[in-house]
Amino acid sequence: MTQARANQSYVGSCQPVGARDEPRCGGPALLATNTHHWRQRPLDSRSPSNDQTAEALRVLRERYRITIANTVAAFRRLSAQLAVIASAPEVVEALRRELHRVHGAAGSFGFPEASRLASELEEIAIRWVGDPSLDVDRRAAMTAEFANALEACVLGEGGAVAASGLPLHAPSPDVDRDGNPSGRPQRSESCPTCPDLIIVEDDTTFVEMLRYALESSGFTFLHYANGPDALTGLLALPVGSRAPLILLDIDLPGLDGFSLHERLRVERPGVYATVFLTARAGEAEQLRAYRAGAIDYVSKPVNLRILMAKVPSWLERSRRSA
Repeated sequence: MTQARANQSYVGSCQPVGARDEPRCGGPALLATNTHHWRQRPLDSRSPSNDQTAEALRVLRERYRITIANTVAAFRRLSAQLAVIASAPEVVEALRRELHRVHGAAGSFGFPEASRLASELEEIAIRWVGDPSLDVDRRAAMTAEFANALEACVLGEGGAVAASGLPLHAPSPDVDRDGNPSGRPQRSESCPTCPDLIIVEDDTTFVEMLRYALESSGFTFLHYANGPDALTGLLALPVGSRAPLILLDIDLPGLDGFSLHERLRVERPGVYATVFLTARAGEAEQLRAYRAGAIDYVSKPVNLRILMAKVPSWLERSRRSA
């Protein structure tokens, strides 16, 4: 995808928050002129009530329960592949990545036991990557056992959930025909040319949760689903006097979060403020992030209310440093 296409996707239909007499964005020509002054959303803008948040979290939890059937099926396919060639590195890496996603997302949607089980098997899968002979005769069975446990944790013993009665909009991230993130940047429905936040995250279910929280609180955002597209887009994004906040995952397709952060720090120094938002909770990763200039480090699973309570102060810090 070219940068011109990314820019067109981003600005083609956006409307500045709170704007009345400024013109609507009409397309890339506005981005080229960059002459309009956009009203900034006050940091104390109205947030959804506790009841609204509780209801939305319930809906998001039910949506996660619906989508988990595909995740369980994916683990069972990986188990079948490991039963044929247990040491296949591409299968082991695919297993590790799927476990990492469940580790980060399940607890955030209210399934802490599923998150814990995924974390434990993820650590084992990391060791499998380093030692092709480790547990080679048990890998398929361990993966199948995890799939069964995940299904029981999220869906219960019945293993089924109804798909009706969910009022929230469809999942936000663009996906390709196989259901994978397309890499095309996803924007919030109303946005100035430069958003408040940029999400760089490949887990579509987790992005859906963030989308609800940010849009309900009046924040604008741009989403990238992989490292290379994020780097291309963020190197070219006009920010003016604003300092957008990046919520950055570490385990990204194509370019990891640490490498992306370093490239931006070198090539666009002082332009972005970064908060790492990742399932990696180790001391070494956190120290690396802070020493590289991150303003905060949040480990998944997350408490959505606490996360959103931190966003205004993160934005204030990023704007003071601009």
